[in-house]
Amino acid sequence: MELLKTTGVVIRQTKVKENDLIITIFTKDFGVIRAAAKGARGFKNQRAAGTSLFAYSEFVLLPGKDLYRVQSCDLIESFYSLTSNIERLAFATYIADLTGYTVQEEEGTERLLSLFLNTFYLFARWGGELRTVKCVYELKLLEYLGFSPYLEGCTLCGKEDTTYFSPKEGGLVCENCHSVQMQKISPACKNAMQYILESDDKKAFAFRLSPEVLYELEYHVGSLLTSSIDHTFYSLDYLKTVLGN
Repeated sequence: MELLKTTGVVIRQTKVKENDLIITIFTKDFGVIRAAAKGARGFKNQRAAGTSLFAYSEFVLLPGKDLYRVQSCDLIESFYSLTSNIERLAFATYIADLTGYTVQEEEGTERLLSLFLNTFYLFARWGGELRTVKCVYELKLLEYLGFSPYLEGCTLCGKEDTTYFSPKEGGLVCENCHSVQMQKISPACKNAMQYILESDDKKAFAFRLSPEVLYELEYHVGSLLTSSIDHTFYSLDYLKTVLGN
């Protein structure tokens, strides 16, 4: 069987037997896959660094019936610094869980992996507001999955003057069409969402928001995510606990 070569990030580990691992890898070429790494937990094993949690590595894989098998791997970036800060680690763990759940084994994930790596670089090294980074990734991921919100006008009648946001309707809603379940959205928050969706994946992180607008952005993006993806992420609950929410 032909060996496959790709780059990817280890987003989950499961320990099996004494020294073996089953790892979940978000790859450039094959989406999210699972692979067996025999002996990877051994101290002197050459695969140990490249298969560690959040390691960005180049993998040589052997396809199998249920799992790929890691033949070899070379570490590119470890993101090891994330493990020394509980808040940064909580952000990274949630984004990894979100990605692992929503992205399937498929082709054409190179752009999303690039966004994922940019997000992790910021989690590991940036001194700014990491909640903004989280919102950008969530909204860009929703766009990738086909759940991008409609922000050009009212989703129900097309009117341009909109003051509400509806996760159920998938975008903005005007005063005449809104219901009591919908929450108001400020012009600043609408502008932030439009900027994120219209910017390339690196520039999308290059903005600052007031605490009030950031809270509003988190709320609306989080509501849209919940409406679009029917799943409870316990890593998100833990992140909120760490942040004191």
